Amino acid sequence: MKFLRVAMFVLAFIHLAFTGLTALVGSFADGGTILDRVLVVVIHPVAAILLVVVLLSRQVSDRLLKTTLAVLLVAIVADILQAVLIGTGVTRGDWFLPLIFAIVPAMGVAYLSAKRWRGTGPR
Repeated sequence: MKFLRVAMFVLAFIHLAFTGLTALVGSFADGGTILDRVLVVVIHPVAAILLVVVLLSRQVSDRLLKTTLAVLLVAIVADILQAVLIGTGVTRGDWFLPLIFAIVPAMGVAYLSAKRWRGTGPR
């Protein structure tokens, strides 16, 4: 489980850097809807920050854990919806890019849920 914890830390920090850079670029990009911008500038960075905070904390409150899981799930669902909208031609873009943003949050949900379920994480 130690390897998985280290791997999750590394992925979470890479995801945080990636979403931060994308949020900066997305703030100045032309085109796109307001929902596209909210996803890129608000939801992705908040989800990444919460994941890093929970992974860095020794003691995590149940409220923070549930909030983090909820925001990660919102990010995943929003990314899947965005990919579907792009794939069906409603929105322009590459359909696979939103799915790339959903990889680390999905792994975070699985990791945090497994730790909580096994009793080794916050309750």
